[in-house]
Amino acid sequence: MNRIFGILILLTPLFWTACGCPPDEKIGDLSLSDAAKNFLTYDGSETLVFQNASATELRFTAIRGKEVSEDQLCYRTTCTEAKFNSPSSCEYYLAESERFGFFSEDNNIVFDLLLYSDVYDYVTAEFYDAFHLGFSFAASSIVGRHIIEARFVGDFDISTLDITDLFQLEASIVLNGETYNDILVYEENSLAVYIEPGKGIIGFKNTQDTWTLQH
Repeated sequence: MNRIFGILILLTPLFWTACGCPPDEKIGDLSLSDAAKNFLTYDGSETLVFQNASATELRFTAIRGKEVSEDQLCYRTTCTEAKFNSPSSCEYYLAESERFGFFSEDNNIVFDLLLYSDVYDYVTAEFYDAFHLGFSFAASSIVGRHIIEARFVGDFDISTLDITDLFQLEASIVLNGETYNDILVYEENSLAVYIEPGKGIIGFKNTQDTWTLQH
């Protein structure tokens, strides 16, 4: 009896190992679409100069330049272990992203700009590209996202996503006396950011001032 019990003890680790999930499986690579790559025209080396109505300037640089990453984007779970808090396995694409962090000279104002891909419908290899904005001005900050395009053919119902597109497209908008056309606007509380697709940030504001791009 003791001999049988000993054999069972020895086999237990092998049993759990055999029941463990296999490693995640890479299915392919997912580069950003042309629409996403062209949404911002930065290369990470530029200095952005903004000016308010009083001609005061603010300068921003991307201190880490253009950050290109590849991250695992799971779209289908292939194995889930029965053990509590144990890892599962998935099929995934290695998805490209681009990020720019623009800081003012005093680091008091920051723009965090991210272009990335995400899963539209888990289980199917259907993706979409999006833009993420983080904007902080002193103690105030906002975060918004904008859907750039679907990466598949068929119906694209944004209401089914876990994110909300907070940007509004304005056909025409006036900032500091200048008119801008086809601008994406995200405004929350006392902060606002103005994005021109195919270019980048053309303006922003806080409680006191509106700032527009000069260079």
